[in-house]
Amino acid sequence: RNILSLHLDRKDNLTLEGAPLFSILSNYEIYRKQNIKQYVEIRNKLSDHLLDLKDKADKIVDNFASDFKKSIFAFVSFFASIVVVQVLRNGDFVNVFSIDATLLSIAFLIIAYLFFIASRWELSQQYQRYEEMYRNLKLRQKDLLNDDDLKRILNNDADYNANIKYIQEKKKKYSHLWINTIIVFLLFVAILCFIR
Repeated sequence: RNILSLHLDRKDNLTLEGAPLFSILSNYEIYRKQNIKQYVEIRNKLSDHLLDLKDKADKIVDNFASDFKKSIFAFVSFFASIVVVQVLRNGDFVNVFSIDATLLSIAFLIIAYLFFIASRWELSQQYQRYEEMYRNLKLRQKDLLNDDDLKRILNNDADYNANIKYIQEKKKKYSHLWINTIIVFLLFVAILCFIR
């Protein structure tokens, strides 16, 4: 409409002068290039969001693993200090764990188990937030992209599903490892308690 009005011979006459068809074609090319540029920008931003979500998935697992490592370090430090103090006091490995040391160790293991429960709860909360962030990301993109294009760009949720699987597998492995570690230390305390 604007191009046609620019090419009118006179305002009272509807005769066109010049080459309005070439102007229309040029204008369409500019419009198409701008839209392609916007489309590429949307895709790039979506790719950046997906990378951010992968980083968040890694961070969720890293936090849980870090809690596990801190717990193990606390176990080893606590039990090593008890054994060293008792051996230095008694001069041998007989009666290393007194009743007081045993009760203190069991209390420590109970606290470690509660810390494990708290860490798993926090992991579950972060996991739910992660799922919600992904759903919101998809909803925001639906205003700009059609469903088929969105599925294609998101690779039919393949990255998301891989991140979810990664979080779940690591949660399971670290949970088993954490519980087994607590059980091993509990057996260690029981054995040392009964060595008299």
